[in-house]
Amino acid sequence: MKFEYKEIPEGINVSQVHPLRELAVLLGGAVLIIAVAVYVLGLSAGFLARYIPFEMELELVSSFPIETQENAEIDAYLERVNAQVIKAMALPDEMKITLRYSSDDTVNAFATLGGNVVVFRGLLEKLPNENALAMLLAHEVAHVKHRDPIVSVSRGLTISALLSLVLGQSDLGVLGDTGLYTLLHFNREMESEADREALEAVYKIYGHTQGADDLFRIFQAYREEKGDDGGFEFLQTHPLDWKRINAIDSYADQHRWEIEGKTVPIPENIFAAMNASSESAKK
Repeated sequence: MKFEYKEIPEGINVSQVHPLRELAVLLGGAVLIIAVAVYVLGLSAGFLARYIPFEMELELVSSFPIETQENAEIDAYLERVNAQVIKAMALPDEMKITLRYSSDDTVNAFATLGGNVVVFRGLLEKLPNENALAMLLAHEVAHVKHRDPIVSVSRGLTISALLSLVLGQSDLGVLGDTGLYTLLHFNREMESEADREALEAVYKIYGHTQGADDLFRIFQAYREEKGDDGGFEFLQTHPLDWKRINAIDSYADQHRWEIEGKTVPIPENIFAAMNASSESAKK
């Protein structure tokens, strides 16, 4: 065998791929891994959170202070309507709902840890009837019943801890809005489930579903007034208003529930009390 020397070609150890392209691939892979980890761990945390005893959730409430105003007249009325809601929804005995009224003009209401439900004057004064109020309260109570607050908090804490470990900081804004969009589907699912159970509660209380969709028409009108068309649904935590209206109407049809019926007016003294609380809050 005769040895033959061959000259080594130039550039044999030089990659044919541009280094910036390699960097982009590596960074893309890292971001993908982080996104998958966030999604999986957030989903797992949410699933396990539902098994946390409600008593433990009550102990966490002190970490989430809620500033509201007391108004005996309004509080009594809300409690009366809510008592009907709780009875219709067969809420477990250990789940106690604490209603809180805020004189703030925010057009919203929300449920948080420990069965706390906050209703803002800005939304309450726009409700055309008690049926819409019952739909609102039942929707928030459904969130408590489904353990949605503890699920959301658990997901948030898990994501924050993961980002702190991987990126060296706990600020969720480090990934921008897209870092949270992977979880928005589940939030919309929570809202849809709460809508369905709330509608059933309204039907049980009044014998029909008239007035239930007024709640979402209020939100829709308010957003249109503010020049907000809702944007793209995949960027929203809630289903679009018109979809929610269509969904609950369809749900009522599927169960052959009576849709039309007489609505119950909200007492005038409650609106007077809201005006008084608003003026008092300004002082």
